[in-house]
Amino acid sequence: MNYQGGYCLVRHMPGSSCFTSRTFAAVTELKKIAPKMKLLDMQATGLKAEKTMQVVSDWITRFGPELKGIISSDDSGAQIGINEACGKAHREDIIRVAAGHSKVGLDFVKGREVYAITYQSAESDGALPMKLAADWFNGKPVTRPVYYLPRRLITKNNVKDYYPAQW
Repeated sequence: MNYQGGYCLVRHMPGSSCFTSRTFAAVTELKKIAPKMKLLDMQATGLKAEKTMQVVSDWITRFGPELKGIISSDDSGAQIGINEACGKAHREDIIRVAAGHSKVGLDFVKGREVYAITYQSAESDGALPMKLAADWFNGKPVTRPVYYLPRRLITKNNVKDYYPAQW
């Protein structure tokens, strides 16, 4: 989006840790690196395709050409609804990104219906705490209070490297 323009955010399930983190991270980071970008609206849709399609259709109507991008907290059900709404409105110009890396999301990136998704390995998410526990029980130091998974962005240029999907 060339660091400018309006965007909307499809939030994760209310009450989940992702509800806050996948909102806070996107909004605060974009405010820092792209102060000309404007958050137009954000809504939780239960990550359901039908509800998300309705919300996004409303955004397209309300914001018209001011809507340049949509960030989704989910690359599957919610993303299906986003893509359907954009297709029905003939708004393929809207840049779409999402959290996750399901088969649905990978296929959307491969088909260029979604610009990018985040790498979120379910296997790694489970393996990391197990490794830390094993290290601790074997007397190896746990040196940090928080350990993060590697940060990676999946785009059309590297999507082939992330198949087969884990879910």
